[in-house]
Amino acid sequence: MNEMEEFLTFSAVIKLRRSYDDDLFKFIELMKSVGFLKEYAEYFEKSCCYDKEFNEFSESKFWHYVELNNGNRNDTCIEFQWSKGFTWGDRKDYLNYDSEMKILNVDELIRACNKEYLFKMNYEYTNFGKELQDKESASDLDGFLDFYEWSITKYPDGKYNIKDEQCNTFKFDENTTLNEIIDRVYFRMFDYFTDEEDIEDLMKEDSEYVKKKYESYMKTGEKLHLLDEENKKHYTEWFQEIMKENELKDTIEINNDM
Repeated sequence: MNEMEEFLTFSAVIKLRRSYDDDLFKFIELMKSVGFLKEYAEYFEKSCCYDKEFNEFSESKFWHYVELNNGNRNDTCIEFQWSKGFTWGDRKDYLNYDSEMKILNVDELIRACNKEYLFKMNYEYTNFGKELQDKESASDLDGFLDFYEWSITKYPDGKYNIKDEQCNTFKFDENTTLNEIIDRVYFRMFDYFTDEEDIEDLMKEDSEYVKKKYESYMKTGEKLHLLDEENKKHYTEWFQEIMKENELKDTIEINNDM
């Protein structure tokens, strides 16, 4: 038995967080990838994490069992014991038993096992400023990434993904090309501007700002060859409607003042 196997079987206590970044699913998949634990992990999944009605893996089923056993509803700890397989218990109970006990989260365990590649964790961070020659367009896109709390991850095979830093999740099921990343970020940026920003208040405060932002986004889309005729028509009609509504409100306000 090597050092990592000893760590997994005798020393590791892992904290699972409810509804956080697929902790439970990732833990089970990781254990399946560690040769001698595969059978135990599959049994644990079938016994504690499987919805027989829908015939599928179910995180809610596992947490239901935790609650039935008066466990913590937000997080729990899991360990491996030769006589019992995988068992769970409250973190405070482990720490009360041994205050020096090291409790890892799932991501820390993945790194300790050198299995980052299984979960898209073998990446380096990058940005459009590094990846694009057009620095003006890159600045627009990177500015949105910072605001939206997304990051770009780059992998050893030259592929990319988008990481949502708030949720610690990835936007593409499979790592993809830089062009796909550019497309996803650009249209999310423009759609956020048109659908989610408070344009009405922005127009009241500074209509020139809205106009410049719209023109900048259109310019970026054209330079990056992202806007076809349908896109252009959609965004142009949206902006014209916004401008008409603003002009109408200005006219009404002037008449009321008179």
